[in-house]
Amino acid sequence: MMAANPAGADVRPAESQRGLRWMRVFPGTLDQVAEARRFVACLLDECPARDALVSCASELSANAVVHTASGAGGYFTVEVTCPRSGVARISVTDAGGPTEPAAGPPVDADTVNEDDVDDLPVCGLGLALVAASASCWGHHETGPGRTVWAEASWPVAVLAAHRAPWATAPRGWRDGGGAA
Repeated sequence: MMAANPAGADVRPAESQRGLRWMRVFPGTLDQVAEARRFVACLLDECPARDALVSCASELSANAVVHTASGAGGYFTVEVTCPRSGVARISVTDAGGPTEPAAGPPVDADTVNEDDVDDLPVCGLGLALVAASASCWGHHETGPGRTVWAEASWPVAVLAAHRAPWATAPRGWRDGGGAA
């Protein structure tokens, strides 16, 4: 199976123990955030969580460029995996930065007026969006860099090979709860 990326190059999924995965390396410049977004959107075209994961990929890619060494002439890698039915994950690996990724505190819209906009935090809001959009997210160190990931899940049909013993009433059981 092969998917075409928006830039026209072929992206070949690599079989892993957990399922399919696609990876692409991007130069560490802000214009590449849109390319990373298109890459994820193309691969997750039929995915119910596509929009949420595209938003997460955008935030994580921008963070890689703005807050890590990737934005100083480096690069970042975006990986899309589908580890099991009903789950998709995006991961962004960067060259590492001086601080650990953390979601900023929520902003109370009722207490912010136009004069206070300049006082809003400038860091952590993107990860707060990731935390709100994804089923779960996290990060881990990868050598000199770090990987930040977001995972989304959705309900899937479960087909039983056979009926479970508790799915049917025992022989002689009546609907009223008494014995036959």
